Amino acid sequence: MDFPVFLNKWIIGFKPIKYTIFWYWFRLINHDGWRMDDHQRYSDFWLNLNHGWDHMNYVHKFEEFWGKGSYPPEKIVLPKENFDALVERLNAPPDPKVIARLKEIMSKKAPWE
Repeated sequence: MDFPVFLNKWIIGFKPIKYTIFWYWFRLINHDGWRMDDHQRYSDFWLNLNHGWDHMNYVHKFEEFWGKGSYPPEKIVLPKENFDALVERLNAPPDPKVIARLKEIMSKKAPWE
């Protein structure tokens, strides 16, 4: 038997410490991190504790790219008529002049080549 699995089962089943603060704490940190079926240990518990740091970093990067005060992004709400017009425009075939111009631009040599 794998020693960490044995130790985990022993601590969980050890009657003198059962239902004490240590026992609850041990069960809490090992609930998602110890999978007895395949012995994989995940760091979900510690990642969840650090989620605030990740979110803070995300906000910083978002504002660094889009500008100060841009987080959270604006919520855009369209009235039904405007939404229907947008969908019609998206579903309409593209203008042939625009497609020709796009083909012309794409056929040019890239500046870094």
